[in-house]
Amino acid sequence: MKGVFTEIVTDINQINMFKKVMGEIRPILSEQMHIERFHDNGEGVDRAYNVYKISVDEQTYILKKSDDYEAEVYEKFLVGKNLPVPNFLGWAYVNNTKWILIEYIVGTDLRMFNKNMAYGCTDSLSRIFNMYWQEKDFEENKLDNRFERYWTRINKRSECLVNEPKLSSAYRAFLDRQLVCPRTLCNGDFLQCNVIENNKDIILIDWAFAGIMPYSLDIARLISHGSKKFFPFPFYMTDEYRNIFLKGVYDKLVFKPDYKQFIWDVLLSCINECIEFIERELNDKSIERDEVFTYYYKNAETLANIILKGKEQLNFYKYD
Repeated sequence: MKGVFTEIVTDINQINMFKKVMGEIRPILSEQMHIERFHDNGEGVDRAYNVYKISVDEQTYILKKSDDYEAEVYEKFLVGKNLPVPNFLGWAYVNNTKWILIEYIVGTDLRMFNKNMAYGCTDSLSRIFNMYWQEKDFEENKLDNRFERYWTRINKRSECLVNEPKLSSAYRAFLDRQLVCPRTLCNGDFLQCNVIENNKDIILIDWAFAGIMPYSLDIARLISHGSKKFFPFPFYMTDEYRNIFLKGVYDKLVFKPDYKQFIWDVLLSCINECIEFIERELNDKSIERDEVFTYYYKNAETLANIILKGKEQLNFYKYD
């Protein structure tokens, strides 16, 4: 499992384009620019990202091909808020493409999850949640349109369950709760690979899918995809660390539901995580149902059995 790595960019046309982008965002004093492109082969396939490590004038930055929305998230919710995120340094349009420049965070991601990372995640996530927490009057306190896009997406996802009555009933409970669940600023893709441990601080680095959404989404995202076997994602995770993270986030929330409701909200969001990763196969029977499908389908059924018994019958769920 190699995971994240970089390759040096040597194409002169690319280098000149990046020099132009950097010059639009901030003055460049040196003609010498070292550029590396981020890759990830942790799942056995080389994925090349439009994310680059730029070293120039004795400084190192991250330059990312992005869109208007991610820049708006930084500018509206994150800049100047003393939150555990990279500093946002600006953006530029070059050749009809938007690029954002952010601080380069030295450290490692959380694929090899451990107890200290679990505690660190509780600190970082709760700081963000507490700043933007909303319990009611969502329309009156509306800060963006992210929930509407999310709501459309999960209702579309529910259509894949037309031939899965048990999963469909449990997913309906998830959908119903989303309309009234407390909301806050969520990262939207709080996977172990999208977080950096930096001098014992936990920094959330990817904000392309962020916005004001039900709080339990980020919590469920972190705990749903790793295991002791580094499967189905190449992330390490145990029940001990899940429980530390869950209890820690709850304890640090200033405003919160009772603990049973908190766990219930996370369970509902966990079934959404599972359905996301079997949706394609359920919609298209010609796609082979591999061991990843089996893993998520089995977990979805386990979660559905718990959900359909009702919140009052809840005994706190464990994965492993």
